[in-house]
Amino acid sequence: MTTTAQPVPVDVRPSLTPEEFRAEYVGRMPVVMRGAVAGMPAVSTWSADHLGEIAPDQRVRLKVGTVSEGRTEMVRLADYARDLATWEASQATTDDPGDPPGYLHDVPLLSMIPVLRRDLEPFPAEYVPTFFRSEWWKFTQFFVGPSRALTPLHFDTLLTHNLFFQLHGRKRFVMVADAERDKCYTYNWRWASVDPEAPDLDRHPAFAGATVMTCDVEAGDLFYMPPGTLHKVTSLSSSVSFNIDWHDRTSAIRGLTAVRHGMPLQNLRYNLLFALGVVAKVPPRLLMPGLRSYYDYIS
Repeated sequence: MTTTAQPVPVDVRPSLTPEEFRAEYVGRMPVVMRGAVAGMPAVSTWSADHLGEIAPDQRVRLKVGTVSEGRTEMVRLADYARDLATWEASQATTDDPGDPPGYLHDVPLLSMIPVLRRDLEPFPAEYVPTFFRSEWWKFTQFFVGPSRALTPLHFDTLLTHNLFFQLHGRKRFVMVADAERDKCYTYNWRWASVDPEAPDLDRHPAFAGATVMTCDVEAGDLFYMPPGTLHKVTSLSSSVSFNIDWHDRTSAIRGLTAVRHGMPLQNLRYNLLFALGVVAKVPPRLLMPGLRSYYDYIS
């Protein structure tokens, strides 16, 4: 039996102060801050075409096939932008445009193309803990892809907070809270076999008791998810976005104990480094060499 539960809408607020954000949402529930970063130059200028013009010869690693498969290939950024534009034009005029281009997923674009940083100023670093503020760009991971790009239900591998910036296009998030992970039939640590929009309750009967949350994020929105939130993400148009995965004291300590619940040992190393920064106040310059492989990794 397949059915879809009535989803619960996520809170949509105007820009919150950092104090309001921490008091009302951090570690508690998702929230969309509508238009909170609309003043960033990137929101009015960026697209895949723009990125291809800025750094045409930059080689980037695409995810191909489904995101959870882990297959990748290297392409020039200008070639990717061209293929993406061609496919978008085709899918707007035909019912069968063929397979979409791959998906730039978890790519550290600001480390690869530093000139892009200027289009993200002023950056609202006060929303994240002190450890992440002075060189915030080192903690960013970008997502550039076509309409219909899909990431199946999963949670972020280090059990971090997720602050998500939508710069171009629209995405839909369908979520289940961390507290209901046992209803989602997870495997390989962070992936879930259930589709929260069309669950097969014969195969996944426990999901009948899950509460599903949903929201759309638009260009200029700032979106937050607490640690462990399971989320399915669908691009409603071609899209450019990025996030910062960050720890506070509570999530960092939880990240150290999660190996008892199946977290890969490699993740323990990364979470230990974050804990040294967030809890022990070790400066980022001393820890970033050990974290670099995490930000270069296409998850």
